[in-house]
Amino acid sequence: MQQNSSDASLRRLAVVLKDANDAITVQNLQGNIQAWNKGAEKLYGYTEAEALKMNIEKLVPPEQRKEGLEYLHKIQSGEIVVSFETQRLSKSGKVLDVWLTITCLKDNSGTIDSIATTERDITEMKNELRNKEKEVKILRGFLPICASCKEIRDDKGFWHQIESYIRDHSEAEFSHGICPKCAEKLYPELARQPRDK
Repeated sequence: MQQNSSDASLRRLAVVLKDANDAITVQNLQGNIQAWNKGAEKLYGYTEAEALKMNIEKLVPPEQRKEGLEYLHKIQSGEIVVSFETQRLSKSGKVLDVWLTITCLKDNSGTIDSIATTERDITEMKNELRNKEKEVKILRGFLPICASCKEIRDDKGFWHQIESYIRDHSEAEFSHGICPKCAEKLYPELARQPRDK
């Protein structure tokens, strides 16, 4: 009776993993793909039949293959590998940003014999972040400012009005107005006039 219950639980778990939105793969310690779910098909563009003939290295951009081998050696030596951000290649050649989680799978004797990965596509989120970073210009460091006229000295020794300096070194734009204190000082006759209610 207990065996039937375990078998049913395993079947349910297999269905959940197979239909998950995230890419879930299993590969042996040589990188040969042994399992490939629908999320992986959708993310990478390879069918399950194609993937089962591949090595996971095909998904790793050439410049990151050394890093991938380092993670594999860490796993083989029993080191715990935390989730991390990396890149993968789709069938079309598009570079994808992914959040990768590695789970070590062990045989009955407790020896690691394969690796399961869960990969979530974060490409759109990373692109939005890159675009936001391009939009933001931040003024940093010390700005030499005249105590009297409030002009700012640039790194070449030239003095600029504060508005033009900030406009040229950030994304800020100015609109002009006059504060009540300055209005009273510069236009006392207007400041004393009663305001319409």
